Amino acid sequence: MSAPNPLALPPTLSPDSLDTLTELTGILSRFRAAIQASNPSSGTGGITGATPLPSGATPNALGASPGGPGGATLRELSAQTDALKHKIQRARAQTKALPDMDRDIEEQEAEIKELEAKIGLQRQVLEGLRERGMKFGTEGEKMDTD
Repeated sequence: MSAPNPLALPPTLSPDSLDTLTELTGILSRFRAAIQASNPSSGTGGITGATPLPSGATPNALGASPGGPGGATLRELSAQTDALKHKIQRARAQTKALPDMDRDIEEQEAEIKELEAKIGLQRQVLEGLRERGMKFGTEGEKMDTD
């Protein structure tokens, strides 16, 4: 049995636990619908750059009941964003617990340079081995494979 990879993500941290855009999009879509329903003459209700929900997306990602016909009220904002806020807090705590998260950019860049130098040395060794192999092959000492 091999030891677990020390750089592997913990089982509690997955891409889904870091994805907050889907839920945020759902919340904003519900509030945009509520604003549009209350101001039907203003078109988008003064919201610029609003994107429609992608087809197949769940408009209610948090499972909360929308306030009114297809929308949410401002009173429900806190309740609907609580789950998202807790998800962000958990993800932040889990990412801080990952190894090497306390290192700064300079330390990481220094390690990258060391690793690049190591790779360069390994390439030189491989090139030397390749040249020796080619030289060995041209000397006529090939193994019979019959």
